[in-house]
This record gives sequence, C-alpha cells and structure tokens, in this order.
Amino acid sequence: MALKYYIIGIFPCQKIFLNVSFSNIMREIDIGWLPLNSLRVLAAFHNSGSVGGAARALNVTHGAVSQHLRNLEDRLQRKLFARSGHRLMMLPEATGLAETLLQNFRNIAGDVERFRRDDNILNITVTPHFAQHWLLPRLGAFLQRHPEIDLRINTDAAVHDLVAGDFDAAVRHGDGNWPGINSEKLLEGWDVVVAAPSVVENVAIDSPADLTRLPWMLDEDRDTEMARWFSDHGVAYETHTRVTRLPSALTLVAALDGYGVAWLPHVYAAPYLASGRLVKLFSEKRSSTRAMRHYYLCWADNKNRPAFRVFRQWIKRQVSDEAAKI
Repeated sequence: MALKYYIIGIFPCQKIFLNVSFSNIMREIDIGWLPLNSLRVLAAFHNSGSVGGAARALNVTHGAVSQHLRNLEDRLQRKLFARSGHRLMMLPEATGLAETLLQNFRNIAGDVERFRRDDNILNITVTPHFAQHWLLPRLGAFLQRHPEIDLRINTDAAVHDLVAGDFDAAVRHGDGNWPGINSEKLLEGWDVVVAAPSVVENVAIDSPADLTRLPWMLDEDRDTEMARWFSDHGVAYETHTRVTRLPSALTLVAALDGYGVAWLPHVYAAPYLASGRLVKLFSEKRSSTRAMRHYYLCWADNKNRPAFRVFRQWIKRQVSDEAAKI
C-alpha cells in the first residue's frame, strides 16, 4: 500500500509529490535475533530470585545460568544485574522486562500444552485424605462409565495455580474463597470425635474432658481447628501427653486399627460409623458457622473443557445421591 504526501516547496506554487511505501514504515518486528534461551533464564531468575533457583527450574547448572545472563547483557548492551556480596541482584530497570517475559512464557507454555494435550485427558489435584477415603472408593464407577476419559490424579495439600498450571480442577478444603477461581461446595466439613469400639469398651466417656483418659490420634494439618474445638469444650488438650500426630491420610487408618481417639471430618468417618467399625463420641453441630470449612470442587474458566464437565456432573451426582440416603 502506497501513501502519497504533498510537501510544499520553498518557492511559491511549488509542490513536490512523494510516494512512500507503507510496508517500509510498518516493518514486521524481526524475532530471529532473540536469544530465547537467555531470555528464559532471565525469567526464571526473576521468578526464583537466585541463580540456584533458576538452575533448578530449568534443570541446568549454576554456571550455565550465569553464562546466559552475561551473554544477555552483552546482546542487549544493557546492564541487568549488580552484585551484592555473593548474590546477584536484578536492577530495577530489568525487573519490568523480566516480569513481562515470565508472563508471556507462561502464556506460551499454556497455549502449547493445550494444543498438545488430548481433550480427553483430565488432570485433577485433591488432598490425600479426600483421595483415599472418598474419591478412590467411588472412582471405579466413573472409570467404567467413562472409559474415554484419561483421568490423572495428583494427591497433595498444596494450593496449585489452576489458571496457568497443569491441573484442570481441584478438590480443596477451605472457606471457598479463592480469587479468580470457580468453587462449588461438594461436602460439608463438620467433624466427629470417633474411636474403635475396643478403645472405649472399658472407659466411660460422658463429656469431652473424659477424652484425656484415652490416647489421641490427631491430624497434624488441623491443629487450629482441633485447638478451637477442645477449647470450646473446656478441654486443656495441651497438657495431654498421649498424643500422636499423623498425616491426614493416616489418621483414619490409625483410628480404625484401634490406636486411639481421632477427630475427623464426618464425611470420611460416616461409612465406618454405619458399619460399626467406629463409634461416635462427640459431634460438631452441622449448623455451626464458626470458621466452617468445606470441600469444594474448584476450576478456572479457561479449563472448563468437556472432560471436566463430565467429571463435574458425575461427582455432583455422587454427592447428591449419597445425601439423599442419609
């Protein structure tokens, strides 16, 4: 496309016609010169805050990171870092570039991952306790009904980034308030104090204070909730010496094996209360709203794919069907 400009000459009535090619003005930006590996290192350094962190993130040596950063300064003809003792510190004027690079690399990685992945792959992350005591016992029905879905389950208590991360959905335990994330309550989080029948057969448990006569199996991740419950019931549990703290997934197992009293979410204990393998000693009121934490299905808008919608529909039906039987 050519643009014609009129330029008025220095003499009266003089006109000069100048044709300029628009394509010469608006050239495409050349990306061939970009030192992509060095730019990735800069983004990784910004994200981790150190040479060692960048090396671990990119699975390269410390020396390779340092070399890339030196090369990048040479290529850009700009100083990006200053030394403070033995630490390499990013200069403020380089931080904006590094942050932009980091966000763009994450966007590229997300686009490539979505292009690479089969639409029928579903990655979800759940807490170990939820996986072991609720999801896995029911999972066979889902897999049999939907063999076309390649379901992959991660179990840990971390709160993963569902927008830019690898996971399509999560089951989280909390108050449901995670900004930028959809959350749908699945299960109520009220708790029960339970024990195997053999633990209490020779002990009269008439009040929460009587629990100090028994060994306790406590969830190491729920100290705050347990402390509040015991405090509300006037039990000085800090002085109780027969306490074993266990990971969440092992607390119920220890209770079932008769090692002591456990303080558990009702949803996990319910099948064993119904079968008689556990007995309920005390229960938190369902109507209690004080810092109540529930189990939520969480997902980001950009991960609302067909495989997830099938899983969401299935897990909601499981919850509603079981609630109707209570």
